[in-house]
Amino acid sequence: MYSWISALLLLCLSSLAWAGDEIWIDVRSTEEFQQEHLVGAIHIPHTQIAKGISKRYPDRNTPLNLYCRSGRRSQLATEALQALGYTKVVNRGGLEQLKQAGMPTEGSLVNAEALATQP
Repeated sequence: MYSWISALLLLCLSSLAWAGDEIWIDVRSTEEFQQEHLVGAIHIPHTQIAKGISKRYPDRNTPLNLYCRSGRRSQLATEALQALGYTKVVNRGGLEQLKQAGMPTEGSLVNAEALATQP
């Protein structure tokens, strides 16, 4: 019984460590980013991804996790970065998927929801 609990705990802790060690890039619009984004995410719209990433992360082996609302814009951004020679770029899909997986968010929408639930 304790072995499966230990395994589950280890999995949860390793997921948190994984999330904290890598770079998360939100490629949505400024308005979307301001409403809600992953904690610690960097905002670079998909239309500016090549210029924004190469300035901030010139090492093309930097692990980068991209996301948007549905995964479409992050896929376009992933392909653009791969064409520039970035080797460790991953499209992580949409924000809702990441939230369901337990990734924490912040922003004006999150703050408004928190205020609405206070007694």
